[in-house]
This record gives sequence, structure tokens and C-alpha cells, in this order.
Amino acid sequence: MPSLLDRLLGDDDTDEGIDLQEREDEAHEALGNRVTPETYGIDDCAVTGVAVVNEGPEEEPITVPIARFSLGEDVESPDLDLVWDLASEAIRAMDPAFEGVFVRHYDVQFTFDGDGLFEAEECRRMAVTPELADRLVTETGFDAAAFKSAMLEADDIDDHVAPVAWGECVDYSRNDNAAVVTGSAAAMAGASAAGASCAGAGAAGGAGGC
Repeated sequence: MPSLLDRLLGDDDTDEGIDLQEREDEAHEALGNRVTPETYGIDDCAVTGVAVVNEGPEEEPITVPIARFSLGEDVESPDLDLVWDLASEAIRAMDPAFEGVFVRHYDVQFTFDGDGLFEAEECRRMAVTPELADRLVTETGFDAAAFKSAMLEADDIDDHVAPVAWGECVDYSRNDNAAVVTGSAAAMAGASAAGASCAGAGAAGGAGGC
């Protein structure tokens, strides 16, 4: 019997599937064009994966694209103004890349108090609904400050349901309802030197995002 992943994504030899890896790579490249660690004073960033968490009414994959920022090994209390700026840039990079894909929400994750995208002691996330993401990308005047206000107003303090303004990270690879987590960008990003540009990190296969 075909796995959930096979049913959702189709056979590689057909046109039925959605190439989530291609979408992830496109989003990662866009993030690299928008954010360099040197400019923002962070260690690293990447679009680290796409979790397939369910299937829609037409058996299409329901996804959670994931971007992650390493704020720095010595950071214990993140600069929240910086966090909101980075989150808005991540959404502007991811939302266009996943046009036409069923997105449940976007995860923007921040690691700190430890080294790298995946080895830090602390990880927090923002979970952004497609509606808020679309407003940020398309609506004139809806800038990072307006995005922050809308997220804070809509957050009902349930860390499991988007929008989430600041909550614990979710490891989708350990979720029974998740079929797959892609993560080509994460492998290269995790191996990149601190301060290197995010661009070009989407070429290698590797681990999924949390």
C-alpha cells in the first residue's frame, strides 16, 4: 500500500506530484537575497524544511514551510525588534515560493544560547497564517510593524495553533501526523561558517527542520 508521502507527492515519473524540494530551494534562495548574517548581526539562516502534516480535500499535501535563524551562541535574551524584522523577511521570501501549495502555516524559528541552527539550547518560533503572510507580501503599508501588531492581536496564546507570536519550536519530524520533512538547505547551512551568506545553501541533501 502506498505511503502517505507517496500518495501526497505522487510518483517521480509523473506530473501528479508537487516538487516541494524545488519550492524549498526557491524560498531559500530568496531568503539569501534578502538577509545576510553580517547585515543583521546573526550567525546563520536558512529555509530548513517543509513538513507535510496532512492531506487536503483533494488529497493535496498540507504543508508547513520552515525558516530558521541562528541568533548567536552568546544570545540569552533575543532582541525582539530584530526577531520581528527577520520574521517579516522570512515570510516575504517563503510566501511567493509556495504559491499554489496548500500551506497550513509558515514556521519562522529562532535558535539562541548555543551554536548553529540546530545545536542551540533554545528555540522559539512564530507560526504565521497564510492570510497574514499574503498581507505582508502584497498589501501596501503592511510593513514589519503592522505585521507584528496583527500577529500579537491574533495570537490567542495557544502555541499549537497559528498565529503564534512567540512559542516553543515544534519538531515536525517527530509528529505522527507528519509524512515527511525535506531539508536540503539545512545540511549546507548547518555546515556553513558563521557570518556566511544564506544564499546558495540549498544544494545538499540532509536533515529536516524542527
